[in-house]
Amino acid sequence: MKDQWCGSNVDLSLLNQRIEQFFKDNEFDVVREELGDGFRIRVSALELKAKIRVFGRPNDFTIEFIPSAKTRGFSLGMIVGYITSVFGGGSLVLRDLKLQEAFDRFENMFWEFVDRQVAELKDSARGL
Repeated sequence: MKDQWCGSNVDLSLLNQRIEQFFKDNEFDVVREELGDGFRIRVSALELKAKIRVFGRPNDFTIEFIPSAKTRGFSLGMIVGYITSVFGGGSLVLRDLKLQEAFDRFENMFWEFVDRQVAELKDSARGL
């Protein structure tokens, strides 16, 4: 998912630090990369993996939340589970569905957090 903010004048470095801390507080491993136009954060916890990208200017920026292919869609376990469901492989499907549901809830929590942080950091880039 991707969202864009215009007219907020947010210090993107500070926003990025808060996003990193959010993931650390939720026991994710965090790797930060600085890009020419912003930041990329890779996060992982067990089977949950994603990339978060913050880019743009303080008054016009975008945040992308990109789950890994293993976290979204049909995983190998899910496909094998469907094929072998007659033989009890349905447990693989159920496990992957529960993982996907947990990740969806976490992603919603992330976007709520970001909305609060953008509101708190409004006009924080003044004088930079």
